[in-house]
Amino acid sequence: MAREKKATDSNKQLGVHIRRDGEVDNELVNVSRSAREEVVWVSDSDEFSVHFPTTPFDEDTFHVPAGGSTSSGPVRLDAPIDKYQYFITNVALAKSADPGLNVKP
Repeated sequence: MAREKKATDSNKQLGVHIRRDGEVDNELVNVSRSAREEVVWVSDSDEFSVHFPTTPFDEDTFHVPAGGSTSSGPVRLDAPIDKYQYFITNVALAKSADPGLNVKP
């Protein structure tokens, strides 16, 4: 299960804000596998589901609570260097968007 965001001194968390319409403020996020970076999805409005058909993380689906945030956890060390498409669905409205994520060495 996805982890709720916790306070941390780490610079390895990359924030992605999900707008009410399901669109994001960063269409393509670059994360470093070697730096063990992770993504934190933040919703200031509704509840969202983030799903990776093929995932570089331990989980393929992340629940972002209304007005909250969820962390992906770090990129798996065995995740291929590639571009990963993911889908964001507004749980209440069944709207979706399809931004991307690049895993870099």
